Amino acid sequence: MKIPVCRFDLESDTLCPNCQERFDKGKITSFDIEFCKWLLEKEKDYSALEDLNLQRAIKVADRIILVVKKRTKIALLSAEELISAITEAFGEVIVIEGPIKLRKIVRTFIDPAVEVGVNSLHMPGGYRESIVILRADDKERIPYTTAQLKEIVSAIMGEKVLFEYDERLEKDDDAIEDEFDESMRKLSERRRDMD
Repeated sequence: MKIPVCRFDLESDTLCPNCQERFDKGKITSFDIEFCKWLLEKEKDYSALEDLNLQRAIKVADRIILVVKKRTKIALLSAEELISAITEAFGEVIVIEGPIKLRKIVRTFIDPAVEVGVNSLHMPGGYRESIVILRADDKERIPYTTAQLKEIVSAIMGEKVLFEYDERLEKDDDAIEDEFDESMRKLSERRRDMD
């Protein structure tokens, strides 16, 4: 089992300099530490954990999102007893394959729909906000509300990600560009109002 925190750190309740630096930079969180401790306690009970390669564990409301290395998702999801134990302890389990990239994460949660576009604003101080435009026609095909998508995807990405539906019926390339310009203008105004 590979986890994002050193085993020794978990057993001693003290982060080594490497893990402390990753914690300070937000690459691991206190929930990553809590979940990895739970995994270590369960390692002997579930043989499926032997092949687990966990990159991150993210808690969002009543859900836990596990980011795993490629080709380990199916093995984890097929371990029904383990998934049941995680669900009982932490909430609904969502497993996604890393690495974490915004478009890939968005597509995971809006499947079978496809986004119209994704745009990001880089703010002073290294802060970034993204906006994802979705087709209004896809509203019923997407299993999450825009508020749920914002909460889940923002938590995974570690930055604010907004979701909006394009309510216009007819779409062409110029219209999509106009929509992005308008959405970006609104996003910039909201950001200025916050400062």
